[in-house]
Amino acid sequence: MIDMSMEKVRAVIDQACQNGKCYTTIAKSGDDAVDDAVAQTIDSMGYKVAINPQEILISWS
Repeated sequence: MIDMSMEKVRAVIDQACQNGKCYTTIAKSGDDAVDDAVAQTIDSMGYKVAINPQEILISWS
């Protein structure tokens, strides 16, 4: 089971920032409704979000 909690998402974003990146990805959950809800929540936090077949892409400037 994939951890889709906002705490996990925030930790992934924070780690990418610490590594000097302006983007990261998280694996999709396998449930389109969950993936859409996660993407909308991340978008509402001010990040750019795209969903491809395997991952949710998150970027910022």
